[in-house]
Amino acid sequence: MNWKVLRRLPLVRRGIFVGANLLALVIFYFLFIEPVRRIIAEGAEAVAERRQTLARYEAVVSHEEQIQDYARQVANINASGELIEGDSEGVINANLQARLKSIAEASRVTVKSIQMLPEKEFRGVTLVGARIQATGSYESIHELARAIEGAPPLLIITTAALRVLDPFWGGGGNQAEQNIDVEFDVFGGAPLRGHR
Repeated sequence: MNWKVLRRLPLVRRGIFVGANLLALVIFYFLFIEPVRRIIAEGAEAVAERRQTLARYEAVVSHEEQIQDYARQVANINASGELIEGDSEGVINANLQARLKSIAEASRVTVKSIQMLPEKEFRGVTLVGARIQATGSYESIHELARAIEGAPPLLIITTAALRVLDPFWGGGGNQAEQNIDVEFDVFGGAPLRGHR
């Protein structure tokens, strides 16, 4: 049996017809339907991602009142001068150093150095700190400590190290005349970064 005879048989003709139609259907599927299906699937993934993003934004919006309350609290605290002002970390640090230097000068002590300390977090407020090393009389050092913690912005001495400087190696002298070498770690509140 050759091909011409086989082609004339009804069963073979139906098989060729079905095979050719299946092949055309597969080609049609891969050329037209599959690309459309992929585009729709990618669109569905994009929609799912956008829904997740929308859900995150809605979660943020649901906290809007809390965020506004926090902003009002910070504004009220800043209005009363309890936080160290500044638009950036560098400005806040410079303002703290300037405040410590002016307090030290008013207290009649000699500042040896002022060094910035790493920030700390405490109840939603960023605490910026500095270590001040100074020398002065007992009264001047006492006045310095009171001035640091006394006036706004609110500053707190967290660590203090005092050492009496005896000019005559063991010579007594009254307390008012002796110089004291002091090292204070001072922290003050600053608005949290990113909440401005």
